Amino acid sequence: MWFRKNKIKHDNPKKYYRGRFDKSNYSIWDNISIIEKFTMIALPIMLCFIFYMMCDVISPELKWWFRLPISVGGVIGVVTLIWGFVTWMSGEDWY
Repeated sequence: MWFRKNKIKHDNPKKYYRGRFDKSNYSIWDNISIIEKFTMIALPIMLCFIFYMMCDVISPELKWWFRLPISVGGVIGVVTLIWGFVTWMSGEDWY
């Protein structure tokens, strides 16, 4: 049979899905591009700056040490909401 080859079946099939608690010897940081690394660092900083400026415009009499935790907390809240929405929509149970 020239047009069809029989597949060789191995005893140990490859494991394509790795569970959450399986150990790995590599970092996910090594497998992402420089653009993704930049966005993972720079975008939360930019969002924090935007929240800081919004707090400054809304209430200019607030001290900087009071505006900064508000803006950092806002960024943490937005990231938490996005993470929760994505896990809810994907149906993954990571808890």
